[in-house]
Amino acid sequence: MKKGLFRRLGTQIREWRSEWDTDLLNPKQWLLDLFGAATTASGERITSDNALLNSNVYTCASILGGDIGKLPIQVFKTKGGDIQRDSSHPVATLLGSRPNPFMSAYIFKELMQVHMTVWGNGYANIEWEYTGPNAGKPKGLWPLDPSKTDVHVDINTGEPWYVTQLPSGEVRKIRHYDVLHFRAISKSGLKGMTPIAVVREELGVQQSQRKFLGSFYSNGTATRGILKIPSGTLDKPARDKARDEWQKANSGLTNAHRIAILDAGMEYQNLGMPLNDAQFIETSKFGIMEVAKIYKVPGYKLGLSDVKFSNMENQSLEYVKSTLQPIITNWEQEIDFKLFTEQERKRYYTKFNVATELRGDSASRAAYYKNMLDMGVFSINDVLELEERSKIGEMGDRHFISLNYVSLEQMDQYQMLKAGLAPKGGE
Repeated sequence: MKKGLFRRLGTQIREWRSEWDTDLLNPKQWLLDLFGAATTASGERITSDNALLNSNVYTCASILGGDIGKLPIQVFKTKGGDIQRDSSHPVATLLGSRPNPFMSAYIFKELMQVHMTVWGNGYANIEWEYTGPNAGKPKGLWPLDPSKTDVHVDINTGEPWYVTQLPSGEVRKIRHYDVLHFRAISKSGLKGMTPIAVVREELGVQQSQRKFLGSFYSNGTATRGILKIPSGTLDKPARDKARDEWQKANSGLTNAHRIAILDAGMEYQNLGMPLNDAQFIETSKFGIMEVAKIYKVPGYKLGLSDVKFSNMENQSLEYVKSTLQPIITNWEQEIDFKLFTEQERKRYYTKFNVATELRGDSASRAAYYKNMLDMGVFSINDVLELEERSKIGEMGDRHFISLNYVSLEQMDQYQMLKAGLAPKGGE
């Protein structure tokens, strides 16, 4: 019994050592943080945790998280060449209604996307059903803290494991098929890189700018300058007294608009306000552009440019295709592999419904529906469903096509009938 206890203890110690073992060529994150690797050239320390407090990062995370959160994820199954939507599957319930008792589907999807946007990884522990008709299927999705979760590869088996710290402080090791993992761009394919590492210096500059603005306005003065004396010189005590009196009269918000009285022929010369400098303003705009570029968020969503109604639809379409579609594909492929069994993957799959993002204005939707109806792709009930209106019964399920369409094989016969040259009788 003692041998087994010592053996388990030795195994646990080796696992703990693997968590903390590091070297200078491949340092762990705790070592980087310890020696201030997250400190930028501006002197500001930027980590994924405090980067979310940056207004530009927060806006991008809010935009991407909100857009992914609001899009419904639907479950489909193929049967005999036919594609049917299955809203009764447990995966459809988890992703469309309630992934766990404490979160709605929107909150869960938004949270996972925010984690991936800021930390580069979104993790959720999969809770499985072990009994009943749904045995072997997922029954809950529990988000994990991305700042306290890491991916490790077993050197003996090559199998990836997830090590995380729970809110209780317990460190838990989880198998890879029990974790839903959405990752950003990666060097290894196992763990995503945090985008904050790319714009850390830029965020440091922005944080310094904000501190400067806070200090500037806290002084309550909009000017900087010098006091000139027409003739003669002042000794050091007199200069210090003049400076102290001037600062006392003009510093602080309560003294911002007080009138300073200059005696002894003193003259005040304004040196200008630094916030008027074009370089300062351009630096601020450049910082916003850099963050928006990293996340592929259009500038107009961050207030950098005006959007006209004439090109709103094109810009929205470009945003869906270039920004959202890669994220959506990432989600769909991870969900299909992790949440369906091997047998289910042969006929089940998930799909984000982006119709709401592509609907455009009423005139564009009407033209689109008309084309789909004319080609026989949509039925009337299909259009009503997309518009979230009541269907009109079985007659609305019929598909129509224009009589002007004819197959190439029948084109010659059709033209002869129109010319009255078609064979008569039973010929």
